[in-house]
Amino acid sequence: MPTVIERIAAAEADAEALRRDAQEKARELIASAEDEAAVSLRNFREESKAGLALASAMAEKEAELLSERLMAEAGEESERIMAEARKKLPEAAGLIVDHILNKY
Repeated sequence: MPTVIERIAAAEADAEALRRDAQEKARELIASAEDEAAVSLRNFREESKAGLALASAMAEKEAELLSERLMAEAGEESERIMAEARKKLPEAAGLIVDHILNKY
């Protein structure tokens, strides 16, 4: 039959083995968690880049459409102003001729 000291020594050895196993499992869990965190971070970055690229493309297309609309509106306004100016051209020419004739 083992003595009390032998049983205490065996219990201490068992406790030490359990402690080492727990430390090893803790290291493995930490390493696994770090790996998962790295993968999650990489995925997040890739998804963020893809989202940013999509948002940028959408903003660029929206700006292009807005620019085209503004250019069309400016062209229409320019044509309207030119038409008004053409209507007034005979009167303006007449005023110029009258001014020149009356001056001399």
